[in-house]
Amino acid sequence: MTKTSKRSFLAHPMGKWGLFMFFLFALWFVGWYAFAHFAHDKIGEALENAEQQGIDVRCANRQMRGFPFRIGIHCDSLNIAGKDNALQLKLGAIRTAAQLYAPGELVAEVEGPFKTGLINGELDANWSALRLFLDINFSGGFELASLTFSNLSGSFNKADLKVADGAIHFRPTPLVDGSEDAEPVSLDGALRLADLSAALPKLTLPDATIEIDGTLVDGYRDLVIGGREFRAVMQDGAEFEIRNLALSLPDGGRLAFSGPLTIGEDGLLSGEVNVGVANPPSVARWAGEINPQLAQQIGMITQAVAGMGKPAKIGGADINSITLKIENGIVRLGFIQFPDPIPPLFRD
Repeated sequence: MTKTSKRSFLAHPMGKWGLFMFFLFALWFVGWYAFAHFAHDKIGEALENAEQQGIDVRCANRQMRGFPFRIGIHCDSLNIAGKDNALQLKLGAIRTAAQLYAPGELVAEVEGPFKTGLINGELDANWSALRLFLDINFSGGFELASLTFSNLSGSFNKADLKVADGAIHFRPTPLVDGSEDAEPVSLDGALRLADLSAALPKLTLPDATIEIDGTLVDGYRDLVIGGREFRAVMQDGAEFEIRNLALSLPDGGRLAFSGPLTIGEDGLLSGEVNVGVANPPSVARWAGEINPQLAQQIGMITQAVAGMGKPAKIGGADINSITLKIENGIVRLGFIQFPDPIPPLFRD
């Protein structure tokens, strides 16, 4: 005769484990919603304080979402208006999220359209996707900040701009000869605007891809930790390392620059810059579409660079390049001095 086990469910090891998981989930559930309620109230207080200061912020259908591993605020639309309508800003839906398992990582997705009133007119923009990412640390700085978007179009008065895809990234970096755990002092930045085109009142820019990749030496220490204004840093004399500053064209043309540059207290540039060209006729045709008078001049310059240049890599691309030396705005190629100096980047 078979004996029937009278052991209860809770007496079984799996039963105890299941009960523990149930209580753990219940604790997480209650904790998440308690914190979401607290955050919702605090955001409401902040909006009320802003209204008392004359700034009306309307977050339509405001909700806290993201359970179980994220938490963030969602708005169906965002409207901001200042006193006497001096500031007006309208946006589509906004979704933010902070990772509970990585509290420093913040993500925001913003839907268009975007509209704001400016002194000289109204700025309108729209896009198919726009995403911001920020990885902050507990020392008051950040590890990475980025903005990516696609199918961006914008207009201001009679000026129109379109970009197929765009990305902007900033990341702090330690000194080149420092150890891995050295305190970040410099600031890396990169920008890419794919298939950029613009129609301005007196100027039309045909499709081109713009790339910028470089480092502002001491930039993280000055701008982020020190909280100094960008213009003040420039006026004190700033040092850049340009790894790639390039214009790429759909038919293979490319104009690229790289090298170290410094800005003096008088706003004048100094440094040693590599200038590279690929497919000079393509670059000349592109310049000619902007201004027909430029086509011949740009064509001669790019052909000369390609003819005298040596094979090099700028921005990971093979290109023929020459080296220009710049001293206080004066540009030299070997012993040849260019007639027109580079004007100061700023004036007191």
